[in-house]
Amino acid sequence: MTLFEFYINLRKDVLRQISGVGNSNGYFLWDNTTPNYLIKYRLELLLDQYIMDAKAFGVYVVTRYADCSCGAHDGYPVENRYGLKIQYQDEQFVWEGCQLYQGPRISTCPCSTQNKPNKNHVIDDIIYSKSSIIADCRKISAILFDIHEAIVNAADKKTRSGIREHLLRAVLRINDAILPMPVDEYIATATHRNA
Repeated sequence: MTLFEFYINLRKDVLRQISGVGNSNGYFLWDNTTPNYLIKYRLELLLDQYIMDAKAFGVYVVTRYADCSCGAHDGYPVENRYGLKIQYQDEQFVWEGCQLYQGPRISTCPCSTQNKPNKNHVIDDIIYSKSSIIADCRKISAILFDIHEAIVNAADKKTRSGIREHLLRAVLRINDAILPMPVDEYIATATHRNA
């Protein structure tokens, strides 16, 4: 898959999700809009798919553990979904501090094989392979973050406008990535020509 195909597919999938996010009519028995839990589930599937696809362009999401219940916990043990051995601040990657999530999660810390699932403080870092095009990685990272924020806004009893807002911002970022130049840059160039 090329980067262009990645963006085109992601754009199509995000637009499909936006069209399914209708305002609730407020009547429990007659509300036939898609409930937030289902919107959230669909967005989580979409995010997981594109996190895996983004690996082809040097973008990785890794989880580091700030603390856990194990007394031998030291530093920031890191786990990932790619089957790679990545240490915190691994020199093969660019660690810019971009985080997809930070907070508690029921999980098993990789600091010990004896650990059981527990409530741990985790940080999902977005990192980039040093051999990739960092500007492209930053664009993908921002789009993934917008989708994650839409998921956060899909919690129960939250308004659906927050979901649409973040998905729309993701589409705008994708549009800028697809076009030969971002729209703001085009406007600045066109303004100079017409001045």
